[in-house]
Amino acid sequence: MTPQDPPQYVHLKDGRVVLPSNADPAAAGHVVYGWSKHHCGLDLGRSDPSALVVVRDECFPVFTGRGFEQALGPRRLTVVWQESCGIFDYSALVDHIARRLSKIPNWTLAIDASGLGAPFSSQLDLAGLDHFSVVMTAGASLTKSGKTVHVSKSLLLENLAVHLENGGLTLAHDLAGKQDLLREISAFQLESTASGNLVLKGGGKGHNSDRAIALALALLSATHLDSGSMPVQQKLLGWR
Repeated sequence: MTPQDPPQYVHLKDGRVVLPSNADPAAAGHVVYGWSKHHCGLDLGRSDPSALVVVRDECFPVFTGRGFEQALGPRRLTVVWQESCGIFDYSALVDHIARRLSKIPNWTLAIDASGLGAPFSSQLDLAGLDHFSVVMTAGASLTKSGKTVHVSKSLLLENLAVHLENGGLTLAHDLAGKQDLLREISAFQLESTASGNLVLKGGGKGHNSDRAIALALALLSATHLDSGSMPVQQKLLGWR
């Protein structure tokens, strides 16, 4: 293979992506690792369904045109799955999430751990499902201690809005329920109460924002929580 050939990427089991060198000694020292992984966001329903959204995160190495020198190409964040889960028993919901994750290679999971999300986070721990517990707050900051995250609602939503506006986050053209998700995003609002507290609004009566919040959590995992380009290999029963 030469730098002029079209890239034929090799996808490693741990999520890394490389350009094959065919053991050419001229390529020694030029290998750059890209990645292909998934960020999952879960908004836990109380009296309404829970929502799960998956964002594929890809960044592949490319030849720079200077011999075998390589660099990382553009990063692509794409919404590839979204669903509403009408499962109100938390044990059954944990099982459902585990089955979904078992089919997704190299994932991270971020859940809304505000309110009832805290005990659900404990159930995920008992089930062995590694995740970020995200507590939404007022203010305009993000703090992270291990897998516990406190993030302001304004930062969470601004992060989503910016990436949608600048094209850093796109929706797959064949995404099932794409228009429903777009409607939730367009109706998603952040309002300030008289006491100065921030309140999430989903567009008024008859409108929900569950999937939009789940998407914001998945994106937060990609942009703020994931510790670099190397995914952690997740091990689940039935994972493949």
